[in-house]
Amino acid sequence: MQNNLPIDPSSTSLRTTSLRKQTQLAERINHINYASANPALSYIHSLAATDTTGGQANARYTLERLARYIMGNSFQLIDWKELFTIQDKLIDAVKSFLIARAKLKAKMKNHYFSVNDPIKNLQVNPLLNALLTVAQFLHCNHNLPLSRVIEFEKRMTVFDLASVKTSMLDHGWLQSIPPQRYDFELTKQSEVMLEAFSCFCIRSCVERFDWRSILFAPLLQSTMQSFLSDRSENQISDRKKAYAPATADNLLRMLRGVAQHAWLAELISVETLERIKAIKLPRGSRQSSGRYLSYHELDHISAITLNQKNENKALRDNAIFWLMYEAGLRRAEVVSANMHDIDMNRCQLRVVGKGNKERYVPFSRNSDLYNAMEKWLTIRRQDFNSNLPALFCTINRYQTLTQMRLTTQTLNDLCKQLTKLGFSRIVSPHDFRHSVATNLLRSGYDLLLVSKFMGHSSITTTQRYDRRTDDDLKGVIPSR
Repeated sequence: MQNNLPIDPSSTSLRTTSLRKQTQLAERINHINYASANPALSYIHSLAATDTTGGQANARYTLERLARYIMGNSFQLIDWKELFTIQDKLIDAVKSFLIARAKLKAKMKNHYFSVNDPIKNLQVNPLLNALLTVAQFLHCNHNLPLSRVIEFEKRMTVFDLASVKTSMLDHGWLQSIPPQRYDFELTKQSEVMLEAFSCFCIRSCVERFDWRSILFAPLLQSTMQSFLSDRSENQISDRKKAYAPATADNLLRMLRGVAQHAWLAELISVETLERIKAIKLPRGSRQSSGRYLSYHELDHISAITLNQKNENKALRDNAIFWLMYEAGLRRAEVVSANMHDIDMNRCQLRVVGKGNKERYVPFSRNSDLYNAMEKWLTIRRQDFNSNLPALFCTINRYQTLTQMRLTTQTLNDLCKQLTKLGFSRIVSPHDFRHSVATNLLRSGYDLLLVSKFMGHSSITTTQRYDRRTDDDLKGVIPSR
């Protein structure tokens, strides 16, 4: 017989094994409460349900830059004298920051992170050089004895990220101080790393900024215009370059999202929200940067790709190029595809694209894509591990499949490598996608069908992918 009596919490015993779980649960609840009180974080986290990881990263990056533009550099809020006085804590903070950075990179690439694996591309030296510059600046201003600077230099020569303690410092472990007037002479790369490290210590600008302070339509509009104009003036060029309309549209869309979540959290009124939604930006447009690739050029790309010494890698790369060209896949869609997504008998590929939208892309049995995929799948099925189902995986120099999923950066590198292999011009992964849309439109398919094939939510986006030239207009003559 089922007992429907309520459980008295005071009568239950707390076991030692459950204490850690309850602590983790409390931390998650605190994190959720904190994120919900910050409309910018709430908006960024909401993208997880409908957008790609790249969309979340882009929103966080853009809002972080806006908040930093308003608040100023975070390294001006650090008590560097105190940190260099307790250098053990500083070294632990550096290691914790680099490990957190490596975890974030692994998450963005859908990789499993392990401290025991080699950690690359973390820009360790620029950060260490920046910290050494800070120490020397403090010494020159009589805020740090020379012995501390020498001690730090010695620690830098034997710095080893592998010797990481079990207990790491958490994000936002340090209390910020009132803004200082540090005048560090840093390279651009070192300045970026010092800012990132400072944000790790005292929390990011997105987290620290009071978003309610600018969520008023006139103030928000003037802040946006000032931010965008400042970006244009700081271009490294002899000629001032106006910001692209798409840049302004993306920023306004994100700030509307922040305002929407502020209204949901009852931080602003509905009237304020409607006024923010009513903000209009100067209209404008730019020609798409996509470069058209013909079938003749794809034959050339295929030929030089298959001519590589590493035969397995050559077959994989050739299949990727034809998949991007004849199926029109985005970079993220290529690297996230799994073995069970492709059906060679039905000649179709299951794709989960932007906005978590599923579509099925057909291809012909007589196509170059079918032939390229058939050759690659013959290699990929060898020693296949169902727990690592990636359609495209990394291959080492011994032509052995490592089963690790590719990244979007890998596709960028493959396209850059084409010029070294003998291709006549520079191409990007998205050029393949632009080209298939143009080919379909030239073949006479209507815009709505092409839009569904490409996985676009609006045919307006598909129109921007059209790379047909004025020569295609010849013969287009209205008649009675």
